[in-house]
Amino acid sequence: MNRKIKKKIKRCQLTKFKRILKNTMLYGSHEAIKKNELQVKKNRYFKLINKLFIKYTSNKKTIIYAPVNIDYYDSFNFNKTNNFLSKIKKIIVKEKGRVSINFDNTKSITASAMISFLAEVDNLINSSKLGRNAISFTHPRLEKIESILKQIGFYELLKKQTRETKNFKDVSYWNYASGVSSEPQKASESMAEIEKKISTKARRKLYKGFSEAMANCVEHAYQSPTDGDDTQTKWWAFAGVSDDILIVVICDKGVGISKSLPLTRGNELIEKFKNALSLRKLNDSAMIKIASRMGRTSTGKSNRGKGLKDIKSIIDTFNSGHLSIYSNKGCYKYFRREGNIDDIMQEHKTSVCGTITEWSFPLNIGEEEV
Repeated sequence: MNRKIKKKIKRCQLTKFKRILKNTMLYGSHEAIKKNELQVKKNRYFKLINKLFIKYTSNKKTIIYAPVNIDYYDSFNFNKTNNFLSKIKKIIVKEKGRVSINFDNTKSITASAMISFLAEVDNLINSSKLGRNAISFTHPRLEKIESILKQIGFYELLKKQTRETKNFKDVSYWNYASGVSSEPQKASESMAEIEKKISTKARRKLYKGFSEAMANCVEHAYQSPTDGDDTQTKWWAFAGVSDDILIVVICDKGVGISKSLPLTRGNELIEKFKNALSLRKLNDSAMIKIASRMGRTSTGKSNRGKGLKDIKSIIDTFNSGHLSIYSNKGCYKYFRREGNIDDIMQEHKTSVCGTITEWSFPLNIGEEEV
């Protein structure tokens, strides 16, 4: 029943009780007066309880426990992480509620999953009327998890006061950046220290890879009209150097490659690549593989090269490295070890709701080898 109709019925009932009480007071017996007084009090009591309940539920936070491993590298953890993000999204978007994230059970966080988590939270607090009040969290039980959340900007994003933590070597090397345009100035600023460790030619190649990945977000990931709102074409990036290996992770929360590729390349060209690569069906992972093999973009701009193919060429340049692309339910991995090439396609039950590109390559290769 409509809420307005219910309220009207309640008002009518209370008015009726009052009228009966007034007539009873004038002409009725003592028992009738007592009975009608109780009816009015009872109605007022239930009205007050209803108001208090509405106020309580609107302020109530739903506690959601983060998974033991916030991770995309393992299939089980992949689905667990995505289900965790889906729960948060459902409460905030559909139920218009508030969420408190508990990290007591969390023992590990890996790069691709963490950037997906960070991007989802960023999107939700920007779209919710409650803003940052929509999501809160408790300090993690493990000091290392707290250090990771601080390092990648999670505390800063939700404006939570930080505490002193140890300096973990495998955490402190991460640099975080985000932006809303295809030009990677912000990413370059956050990578100033990293660039000192990379040769000039490698730096150029890395810059080109960043440009292409971010251009991908703006031109292909977000296919709906943005009405000039840059926040709808946002990207998030991590970059770091560990044991002379450069790791770069870029994320968008767009429609995904399987949906954007037919719009930017056309079904006829996709079908040709499907046959050439001997793919059985065009699921998410197959579409990622096709996208990584395609040439120029449909934009026709001279500064837009080969999209994912150009990112892949960074690994080919060094003849060693690893590329992982997660898009919706699909995953495509490309390896190059000592000249040997291998790739893997994988389909999952749940979706990353966007596209995540992660690549790594060694920095101990001389400039003459590049």
